[in-house]
Amino acid sequence: MQRRIFASAGQEAFFEGHVHALNVLGGVPTGKVRYDNLRAAVARVLGLSRQRVEAERWTAFRSHYGLQALYCQPGIRGAHEKGGVEGQIGWFRRNHLVPVPDVDTLAELNAMIEQ
Repeated sequence: MQRRIFASAGQEAFFEGHVHALNVLGGVPTGKVRYDNLRAAVARVLGLSRQRVEAERWTAFRSHYGLQALYCQPGIRGAHEKGGVEGQIGWFRRNHLVPVPDVDTLAELNAMIEQ
C-alpha cells in the first residue's frame, strides 16, 4: 500500500495524491474506487443513497483520468465501509510516525515513508 503525507488536506493535496498513486500503480484502476464523503470530492450528499453532487473540480479531475467513484453510504449505514481505511491510517501513524521522524522537508519524509 502506498502512502503519502501532505501539508494540508485540501483539494489540491487530494488531487496530487491521486496523480502520485496513478503513477505508482501504472495507470487508472479498471473498477470503481471507494471514497468517503470528503469535501474535496463531494459538494452534497443526496439523502441516504450513494448519489452525490460532486465538487466541480473533482468531477473534471475524475473525468480526465477516467476514475469511477463509489461513495460510502452516509451515517451509521456506511460506518463499516470506511472503518477499515481509517483504522489503517491510525495503524500507520502509530507504527511509522511515533516518535515524530526528524526530517527537514515533506519530500524527505515522503522518501523515508516510501522505503
